[in-house]
Order: sequence, then structure tokens, then C-alpha cells
Amino acid sequence: MISDEKALETAKKLETADIDIKKTIEKAVTAGYLGEKHFYCTVIEYGGMTHTVPEVLGDRYKTQKLDNTYFDIISKALDRDGIYISLAYCNSNLNIPDEDCDEIEEYDDYDLEEDEYEYMVHYYLISADKVKKFNIYAEEGISGHNPTEDIGIMTNIVNGEYQAYFAIRSTDLCMSSFRVIPLSDEYPKEHPLSFKNPINKLLIEMIDRVIIYKKNDT
Repeated sequence: MISDEKALETAKKLETADIDIKKTIEKAVTAGYLGEKHFYCTVIEYGGMTHTVPEVLGDRYKTQKLDNTYFDIISKALDRDGIYISLAYCNSNLNIPDEDCDEIEEYDDYDLEEDEYEYMVHYYLISADKVKKFNIYAEEGISGHNPTEDIGIMTNIVNGEYQAYFAIRSTDLCMSSFRVIPLSDEYPKEHPLSFKNPINKLLIEMIDRVIIYKKNDT
């Protein structure tokens, strides 16, 4: 697992990286989720609320191909309030066999005796590249993410250059629309939006390997 410092360094690098948006979106499509191709790239409006491309085109239930019309919408959104690309998932409700996981990690940073631990939580982290199983005791107090949330990057073009940030996409209270909320280094490691949260650090590392950069950005 990357350190707190490396997570912040990765986030800082992302802010000014020259991302190949089209190739990154196309790669995100390959992230299998519950046995199906799972894909979200949403257009952000003022206030952080989001809309899928089919919604923008007037039919939220239509399946939209990654064609010229699609990327034309994305290009226009980049010059406005930006887009959000979903690149990873964290789900504790799945039951993926260990042999199907690329990596299995366990977190133990809480000062308890072994017999004081009572409840182990299993999180499955999924990106286009990998599936990881992350074991953590509930007593650690680390918040994971809800099944209705995903993590990725929000990005737009400012003065001709991309600005991108790690963020969570989550439903609002009435479960009718999604809102994008950036991660922050101001929260403690237990918080679901913290760069210090061990689950987020694993997801950041996975996402950084999925993003396609132009030129020599890595």
C-alpha cells in the first residue's frame, strides 16, 4: 500500500497531468462489475451534480455507444464544468473467490490485542486492471464506500490545460441523482473522503494505473 505522502504526491501530479481522455474512458469500459461491463462517465453541472450522456441527449435509459456524438458531448463538457470518469469500485457485498483476486491485503494499524478484534470486513476493490481483496477489522474504524458509490477523477479544461482531481461519485439523499465530491487531505484516515484512508490509498494506486497519459506523464 502506498504511503500518505505518495497518495498526496499522486493527487498533485494528477492536477496538471496531460490525460488522454478518450483512451482512459475506453479503458474504463473494460472494468467488469458483477459479471457485466460497467461504465460511467458523467457530465458535471454546477454544484457537483452529474448527468449521463444519454440524459444530456434526452433519454436517460438509452445505451449510448462511444461514438462521435458521445465524445462531442464530453468535449463540450470539458470546457464547462467538466466530467467525471468512474475508474474503480469498492464493495463489501461481493463474494469473489480468493483465486480470482489479483491481490489480497490485510490492514492492521489499530493498537488492540488479538483477542479484542471481533469482526473482519472484506472489501473488494475493482478496476479495469485488477481485483483486490482488502481485509480490515471493523474495530479499526475505517469507513469504506457504499455499493452505490464509485471512485474516479473529475476533470475539465482551464486555460487550455487539464485540471483533474480524485473524487467519489455518490447518490444524494433521495437516491435520484449522483453528486461528485473530491477527496481531501483535511480529513482523518477514518473518513471515506480522506487521502489517508487505506481503502482510498489502494484505490488511488489502482486508478493511477488505469489512467492513460499523453506524452511522458506517468
